[in-house]
Amino acid sequence: MFDGGKMKIAIVFYSFSGNTKRLALFLKEKLEENNHSVGVVEIKPAKEINSFSLQALSALLKKEAPLKKTEVNFDEFDLIIFGTPVWAFTITPYLRSFLKNVNLEGKKTVCFVTFGSGIGSDKALKELEGILKDKKAKVLFSFKVKDIKTKDKDYLQKLNLSL
Repeated sequence: MFDGGKMKIAIVFYSFSGNTKRLALFLKEKLEENNHSVGVVEIKPAKEINSFSLQALSALLKKEAPLKKTEVNFDEFDLIIFGTPVWAFTITPYLRSFLKNVNLEGKKTVCFVTFGSGIGSDKALKELEGILKDKKAKVLFSFKVKDIKTKDKDYLQKLNLSL
């Protein structure tokens, strides 16, 4: 997994229920085992939506949401991994807001989503890839993991995530 030589990697994610965070931390652990330097950036909303219906509506309408300030200099990283849960067939408003004001031109990226039912996970990945490409980033690959599988280390170990 990501064994093409030592890199400085950022993992940027939003997690509501903990599944996306669990996967992000698993990736961090595996990357560090391969001697990569890994920084983790957890996107934090200024005010989190706790209602499932409002979360879904906000995502469906492609709303943005205010975030707590996060300082990240992506110039320092060779690779940036973005992760988000799927809400209403798309990415969360929090990742959407984060991506709005970052410069990713020429950056190598990977993206992943975690999902419950699976409905919309492919659509959400394609949308995230599109946003990254619009920002002139190079998307190396993307992948998805069912929410309950984020607890299954054997399953995660078997993911083929080579660069």
